[in-house]
Amino acid sequence: MRLVSAVLVAVLCVLSPVSEARADVIGDDREARAETVPEAVRVTIMRLGGRDRVASVSGSSKSSCAWSASKAGVAGAEDHVLIGTAPGATVTSSLYALFCNGRLHSYIWVERSDVIDLDAAAAAEAQRYVEDVVRPVITIGANPDGRGLAGLASWFWIEGFTGSVTAPPISAYGLTVEVRMSSGSITWDFGDGAVEPGDLGHAYPAESTVQHRHQSAGTYSVTATIDLRPEYRVDGGSWITLPALSTAATTTHVVEQRQAVITDA
Repeated sequence: MRLVSAVLVAVLCVLSPVSEARADVIGDDREARAETVPEAVRVTIMRLGGRDRVASVSGSSKSSCAWSASKAGVAGAEDHVLIGTAPGATVTSSLYALFCNGRLHSYIWVERSDVIDLDAAAAAEAQRYVEDVVRPVITIGANPDGRGLAGLASWFWIEGFTGSVTAPPISAYGLTVEVRMSSGSITWDFGDGAVEPGDLGHAYPAESTVQHRHQSAGTYSVTATIDLRPEYRVDGGSWITLPALSTAATTTHVVEQRQAVITDA
């Protein structure tokens, strides 16, 4: 109860007088209600590289401050406190210590809407870039190109992807975002029940590493699926893995059955 009282005293010192204040303690849970006025100090936090920086401060009479902030110690899950504006309507806020030129200025509640999460924004932009632009569009090459022969190996390979992609960097939210992508596993489905792991193969006239013999005449749908491993980084930092993607292509492969015919000379 001492911790809750200390927190509420710190909050009341920063916020203008409130119309209602209430604290309930059940185990480690803390709940408080507060109503602020327009003159209250408001802080906007910018999150980048896992670090919180002060983007702006409004409502303070001090104009020559080099502002900084850090989360204050509040007992509870992830140091968050629920602030309710009406029964059943709550937003998650965090208590920050606000510093002016390195000296403690006050304690401030910062709501989620006042946190500019550039890490999340850069990740979302990189994901969009990967899905809409960088993900390769592939096709399948085959030899024989026209019709294969039953019992004889046909060669297959993937066109439109060499195994990796490094895309031109993009600018987002004042940041430079780089994206790259490499291939993971590659699976070949030859349309006759045979599904095999493989690689990209080699284009004709080189002998491809992806070969298959269809034993019966027919028309087969041959499909190649590539698991992709995209990564991104911001302003030259460490590479961060994005969720895996895949790309696939299908081609129709016709196989004929031919037999040698012996005739009398």
